[in-house]
Amino acid sequence: MQSWEPQFIAVHEGFKVLTLRYQAQDNLTPSGRPAPSDGNMCAWFSMCIFLPDALDGLPGLVDMIASQPADFLEKHLPEEKIDVREFRVPKFKLSFHGSVVAILKKLGLQSAFSDQADLSDMVEDDESGLPLVLNDVIHKAVMEVNEEGTVAAAVSIDEMLFGGCNFMRPPPPRVDFVADHPFAYLIMEETTGAVVFAGHVLDPSIGS
Repeated sequence: MQSWEPQFIAVHEGFKVLTLRYQAQDNLTPSGRPAPSDGNMCAWFSMCIFLPDALDGLPGLVDMIASQPADFLEKHLPEEKIDVREFRVPKFKLSFHGSVVAILKKLGLQSAFSDQADLSDMVEDDESGLPLVLNDVIHKAVMEVNEEGTVAAAVSIDEMLFGGCNFMRPPPPRVDFVADHPFAYLIMEETTGAVVFAGHVLDPSIGS
């Protein structure tokens, strides 16, 4: 997928970060962020793509993210749109499913999986007289990115007046963002910073 519209991109030493909003917002602040309409904080979700400069730089980038879990995102997410020279992001669809019983037990949910559990009040009585216990919990997630997943908005330029002369702040330099090698991505609720999904793409040429 290609675009020539300005994008939310942050350039750091060794990697770049792209933020793609999941849904177009009509009520935006001057910085391009959705604004609450009722005085409360509004929830909105974005996909963030972390692209290392080096073709084999993903393991090091992931280690860097994991070593600073508290404030890495806050320090490195883009804050403004910048013009792009070459912008390419692959279409891809990923899926994952597996049992989360071990995780739930580690978090303290033990009795639901034991013989002492009785969850019969959660379903209609089948008149078997047998207690209802929890055998397994399967988690499945599907991630798909295509042309409908990105919405670009017009860039705004601040205009200032100095000494009677009309002066326009120069825009940031154009950058390339070409995700043709391994990268990491996550979906987050940016108001709270909560990450709801994370993963990586090892071969962008495959697409799914």
